[in-house]
Amino acid sequence: MCNYPALYLSALLTVSIAWANPSELMPSFGSAIATGDGYLFVSDSDGFKDPGTVHVYVRGEDRSWVYRNSLLGPDPHLGDGFGDIIAYGDGVLAVSSRSAVFTFENDSATDRFVQTDRLESKTISTFGSALSLDDGWLAIGSSLPNGTTDHVHLFQRNSEGRWLRKAILKEPRDSSNSMYGIALSMDQGRVLVGSPGICAAYLYESEDGMWNLSATLHCGELGTESMYGMTLDLAGNHAVVGAPQYRSGMGAVAVWHQESTGDAEWKELKILTPEDQDHPYYFGLQVQIQDPDRVIIGVPVFPTDETDYVQDGDVRIYSLQENENSASTYTTLNGIGLTLQSTINIDGSTMVVGSPHTSYGEGSAELLEFNQDSWEVTQELFYVGERMPRKVDIRCENGLASEYDCGLVDLVSFIPNEEMGMNRGVRLNDVWGWTDPESGIEYGIIGHLEGTVFLDLSNPSNPKYLGTLPRTTGSPGSTWRDMKVYKDHVFIVADRAKEHGVQIFDLTQLRGLTDAPVEFKATAHYDRIHSAHNIVINEETGFAFVVGASGGGETCGGGLHMMDIREPQYPVFAGCFADETTGRRKTGYSHDAQCVIYNGPASDYAGREICFGANETAISISDVTEKENPIAIGTGSYPDAAYVHQGWLTEDHSYFFQNDEHDELQGRAEKTRTLVWDVRDLSDPVLIREFYGPTSATDHNLYIHGDLMYQTNNSSGLRIIDVSSPETPVEVGHFDTTPYGTDNAGFNGTWSSYPYFESGLIVVTSRREGVFVLKKQSVDI
Repeated sequence: MCNYPALYLSALLTVSIAWANPSELMPSFGSAIATGDGYLFVSDSDGFKDPGTVHVYVRGEDRSWVYRNSLLGPDPHLGDGFGDIIAYGDGVLAVSSRSAVFTFENDSATDRFVQTDRLESKTISTFGSALSLDDGWLAIGSSLPNGTTDHVHLFQRNSEGRWLRKAILKEPRDSSNSMYGIALSMDQGRVLVGSPGICAAYLYESEDGMWNLSATLHCGELGTESMYGMTLDLAGNHAVVGAPQYRSGMGAVAVWHQESTGDAEWKELKILTPEDQDHPYYFGLQVQIQDPDRVIIGVPVFPTDETDYVQDGDVRIYSLQENENSASTYTTLNGIGLTLQSTINIDGSTMVVGSPHTSYGEGSAELLEFNQDSWEVTQELFYVGERMPRKVDIRCENGLASEYDCGLVDLVSFIPNEEMGMNRGVRLNDVWGWTDPESGIEYGIIGHLEGTVFLDLSNPSNPKYLGTLPRTTGSPGSTWRDMKVYKDHVFIVADRAKEHGVQIFDLTQLRGLTDAPVEFKATAHYDRIHSAHNIVINEETGFAFVVGASGGGETCGGGLHMMDIREPQYPVFAGCFADETTGRRKTGYSHDAQCVIYNGPASDYAGREICFGANETAISISDVTEKENPIAIGTGSYPDAAYVHQGWLTEDHSYFFQNDEHDELQGRAEKTRTLVWDVRDLSDPVLIREFYGPTSATDHNLYIHGDLMYQTNNSSGLRIIDVSSPETPVEVGHFDTTPYGTDNAGFNGTWSSYPYFESGLIVVTSRREGVFVLKKQSVDI
């Protein structure tokens, strides 16, 4: 049985696809699958929220698969890698974790799988990168694309059920980048080992406990760049070896045959390739022999005409009984969409196709049954764990508000995503607020992957979900959705969202709703831009500034696309500004900005409209008073910048607090770092302080209201900082929206906050959890 991890395979390939978000590349439900003896095992771990998990399913009375229980590692924690690779055989489940492999067997007393052994290598960090089980043997690979420890460890189970290392196989040829052991398949006392860097697959046979090389299946005409041996399977007298990088990703599969067992020579029967050879199909990224007659081949993905988006592939079944001169015939399984991360596992008449990319990375698995001459989809599996329930009025005492870590910040209410009409896998992003000038009612405006939610906060302990404004028709789900308010209208943009444009919605429609929830329609639409990362509004002037525009329209180099919105439903393009000394591509790309009527100490600019941009590589300060003739004033940069993400001015316009989104991830800052700029001289901003928080969480958005700065720092939640003395900030409150896991760097937890309501309510979005309505305790800070 072959076994190889979907994540490793996709990471090996060079693909011109712009993924929506790094988190979507992490393993999730369906990323690894194993079957046998009436059991189905499905790995599930997104790497951001939960420890790695393997879910166990069994056959129910109606032949459907029924969830039984879940397995965790002995020390479960975020990023533990538990379940990245799994294999099953002879009643044993093998599960890899970071540098260790755990074995599980069913306990007859409880009818549950329990851990029976732990195998590890203290010196090899890649131990467990591939697994295969057969006839009392367990093969464990220790190879990664850039690894130098390319070995296969062979363990045999003794009479007491313990696994003993009996042999270590090494690449027969001297190579430091062979990737030997990245794919393994054991069958009938043999093991087939892939070695893509060498362009070979090696077959070993066991005799009296000794493993000897019996055949080398060379790549031949497929060539050394084909990644031949990256996937493979061995069954009886057939072997199949995938070469998914053949011809720049078109892909190929070599079919090998042995006339009879024993010493007969292995011969290459034929090379299978997709009929249409004009696209990179990555044909053979998944291969498995169904029975002596058929091989299942995955055709996972190819770019469409718009290279930012991808189209699902399919599953094809080829006959292995054809001779080398016969044409290759196959059957396509319709309705089974594969991507680079998909996995396939077959056990007799059952096929399981894991799709960890579905539902925005939550993942699922489709069950197919072979009925006479065809496969039929019979069931879809996905795992919904315990949801965080709605919470109301919990005071922060002794560092806790229920299960949430906190400090001087109370939980007024919590609304989980599931109560806001959101589809499975949809995550929250940005948040803003609106106060109805007639009624004084405060409203939360909540962005998510598929639209914008409106919450009535008139009873903050019981927010009312009023409805959703869906994304622009034809626009895909977007990880990044941003909104700002002007004259009772909200302006909404989305990034990597095709022709989303700017949605404009009249918020007065929220007044007096009696039939909530409602699916709203946009009041107006601005199409001079397509996708955009963010939108900034200066309510004092009535101008909006779209930043990070891309994908069509007037992008302004990703800098400031200026809009006159003084008549909110009839916006007018007003001009561009981009400081081309900034941005990764030197186009003046701005990730976020703040634009104000300047009232700071630089008297020459008093009353002028000044914008402060966070431009990836530097902060950019510009005078945009005259939209047809904007002027660059100054820039500020620092030597260890990773990604200048966002920032906000103190209310006297003398200091600018800025976050760097990648410095914690890249190890440039051990703790959450906020950079403090003295901008009293707009032409020469000076970095005067690096303020470090108490955790290593990745910082995201920050806003300043009065003397307090409100930071949303991903896994460590909302942090409130006293900035009355800008050179000596002091944290005075916090609330962690993710009670599980650790506060390490990564994209999990809070996205943003809105701290500007007169009531003192702070609305916080937490990606996978929901909306938190918080309030700082009234204490003397």
